[in-house]
Amino acid sequence: MSVTADSPGPPARAPFARPALPGSDSQSVQGRVVIALFALRWAAGIVENLGIPALSQVAAVAMLGGLALVFLAQMRIASDAAVFVAGALAWVVSGSLSFAANPAADAQTTLALLLLLTLYALFANACMNGLATPRGAWRIYRMLALFIAVGAAISVLQLASGRGFVEAGKATIQRAFGSDVHPVSFAIQVVAALVGLEIARARTGQRPGLVHGALMATGALALYLTYARTAWVMALMVVGASFLLRGSLTRRLLLGSGALIAGLVAMATSDRFADLASLPVFLENFSPSDLVFDWRYIDNSVSWRIVNWTYGFNQALEQPVFGFGPGQSALSSYFNLEMHNIFLEALFEGGIFGLLTLLLTLAGLVRMHRHLPRATATDRYVRTLANSFGVALFFAVTFSTSFVDQLMSFLIYILMLAAAASRGVKRQPGTTSLTGW
Repeated sequence: MSVTADSPGPPARAPFARPALPGSDSQSVQGRVVIALFALRWAAGIVENLGIPALSQVAAVAMLGGLALVFLAQMRIASDAAVFVAGALAWVVSGSLSFAANPAADAQTTLALLLLLTLYALFANACMNGLATPRGAWRIYRMLALFIAVGAAISVLQLASGRGFVEAGKATIQRAFGSDVHPVSFAIQVVAALVGLEIARARTGQRPGLVHGALMATGALALYLTYARTAWVMALMVVGASFLLRGSLTRRLLLGSGALIAGLVAMATSDRFADLASLPVFLENFSPSDLVFDWRYIDNSVSWRIVNWTYGFNQALEQPVFGFGPGQSALSSYFNLEMHNIFLEALFEGGIFGLLTLLLTLAGLVRMHRHLPRATATDRYVRTLANSFGVALFFAVTFSTSFVDQLMSFLIYILMLAAAASRGVKRQPGTTSLTGW
């Protein structure tokens, strides 16, 4: 139909305005609720750092209740999240059986783990139902942008005021911990938020503008200030994969060789990796059958991980069927710390049944990744980012604290997957950048 001079024509739209995005009203309401509950838990953690104890736990319980109401209102399990939900709930059942087999286990830590797994299941289901749309991607983008900006600002203030995190024996190094309680936890959250921000940007059909670039740079600064090696490696894995998995074979080989050389140079020249030089000394004196080596004189975190893993595995073999009870690994470890390996942690706490339910839960996450769209170039770019972070997170939970100890990290990861699952929108004229998001 032609448009005459007297006809009104298409409605005018302000420059950089958000385009009309598809999504049902019920999805929109559910998406708002999920983002609001996430923001509540995040804000509670920030306020708790100011001196109000247990506020984050109260917010987590409120979040669990809110998500339960969201589920009861619709009684719908998202198909993409179905296996993950089943795995998390099976983990709850196996954890309950493990607790029944260990009546002396600490009931509070058991309850905390079971509630956390239920929270994860409800949150993943709500995100895939209410936020896996272009409109949901916009909400995720704004939330993660705020998370990065506020977290970076808090990090700078912590170091400027001398209130950063200080490791034992390293009083000269202050590390930012942002909106969390530990630098490593916050750093992993920042990596997830940066990847999620870029995925949400791509899904909404916007080109990266000045604001988006500033947010990415701000997040990178916050990540650097944490001095968290695990998160640094995760970020390098994601960035490296986003280049290596795209382009010609020659380009991949050149970029891969350059990244490897740059990584080795960084490890050789940075003080942050200098402590690893003592690892050979530790290995020469370590015996799996005799854990009496004085680890305190070996100044690197890999050594105590090896001791912790060996001690935990030997203990796990004593009760291989039901384990020692949910949440008990930190109380029984060699250093009274988490296992820093989620598979060993599940085996120790839940026995073979706990390990099987963990594998089912991880299979659910893999299924969510495999169901991401792949038809367009944007789809493939988003899949690369999401899958790269998934591999990086697998690395983190194998060598660092597990996702059952990383509430905000895992919630941001699920938000990232919800944004990636969106089919996105085609870029519209006049929406060339995010300078007015």
